[in-house]
Amino acid sequence: MPRVTLALAGNRREGSPDIPPLTWHTAVTTWTSAPIVDVLAALAVAGYLIAVLRRAQTTGPGWPLRATACWLAGVLVLLVSVHSSIEVYGHALLWVHMIQHLLLIMAVPVLLIWGQPIRLGWRRPPGGRLARWLTFPVLTLGLYTGVLVITHLTSFPELMATQPWAHHIEQALYLVSGYLLFLPLVGAEASPWPIPHIVRFALLGLAMGADTLVGVALMLTGQPLAPSTVLMRPGWGPSLLEDQNWSGAIMWVAGDVLMLLLMLAVVAQWSASGPRARLGDWLESARRQSLAGIGSASGGDYGSGGDHGSGGDHGTVGASPDVDDDEAARQAYNRMLAALHRRSPPGRGG
Repeated sequence: MPRVTLALAGNRREGSPDIPPLTWHTAVTTWTSAPIVDVLAALAVAGYLIAVLRRAQTTGPGWPLRATACWLAGVLVLLVSVHSSIEVYGHALLWVHMIQHLLLIMAVPVLLIWGQPIRLGWRRPPGGRLARWLTFPVLTLGLYTGVLVITHLTSFPELMATQPWAHHIEQALYLVSGYLLFLPLVGAEASPWPIPHIVRFALLGLAMGADTLVGVALMLTGQPLAPSTVLMRPGWGPSLLEDQNWSGAIMWVAGDVLMLLLMLAVVAQWSASGPRARLGDWLESARRQSLAGIGSASGGDYGSGGDHGSGGDHGTVGASPDVDDDEAARQAYNRMLAALHRRSPPGRGG
């Protein structure tokens, strides 16, 4: 039976040079504690399984086993990343820390999203302005990029060398930024932003660019970005600069590979969605709102009375799920265009 070594990360900061060399044996037998994460993980698993049982009792059809497996796998990867030698040696070796970073910002959020907890618990996208603002793709991409830059290319690693709480803040930022970015982009989770697949693909490509930028910067930098972290380093590892370069290579190669796999998954979903995915629900919704706005701006001048006034046609167009396939909405739209033509200014000779 291998002996499990319990290393308390909070106390190990002063004695990190005495940490034993990283071998296959120490990688498997070195563990640490994370009681807060354990409690949250237990609540997440219990709440999810209770929701699955309730759904089976109330609606009849069972919840997909694949979604449940993804949720449990996401929780398991989270526990491994904060309990195992990845957490312990991640304080002393930057390249090990980068492995934890990729697990927390990509693997764990994607697996949890594939578990579809929102669809399981509420069966519809979260409403409200705050939910839409927090999951707006442009903002979440900016948050994701900002977290990468701040935690790797600024003095933040210096702060983590002296303040243990900064490491926990970093882990929370990875989980939150990754989850918010990937929520509307991967899988079939209920999201306030039903983004078309081609836009998902493009956003994932931009996120890959952020990974590449930070990874290459760490690889090519000729001096340590966080010199104070040398106090946390063991005497048997690579030099601080070599370690920094290795961490950049892991972020660049492994991060881009993971992102590329997600992009291929989006392409597969796009192909399976068929011709109905021509604009996507997101762009179709924007088009309906634009058309309704046209009718509203036209006022009641274009109607011939009755239901064809400003409260009729533009309301019909705006409420239609698909203007192209809805005969009444298409006729209302044509009447709106005809009205706009009649209202256009006369020519120069008029």
